[in-house]
Amino acid sequence: MPPNRNRDALSDSVRRFERSNRGSRVLSAERMQADGRDVNRIKAMDDRGRVRIYVDDPQRRAPPPPSRPTRDDHD
Repeated sequence: MPPNRNRDALSDSVRRFERSNRGSRVLSAERMQADGRDVNRIKAMDDRGRVRIYVDDPQRRAPPPPSRPTRDDHD
């Protein structure tokens, strides 16, 4: 993956994490290798003060479903 795509994938992982874990605070995020794959490792503190490690594999993330076609008066 090109360097800019790596940075974009890491930023996307952090944004997804922040949206789904509202009470948590991201402490660090980095790219790393796991089982020969590039994954994103996010270290965060939860709302109880515990430090947790989350791993996001952007290559396994399913692409968004295609948008549904809309009907107009001509259909």
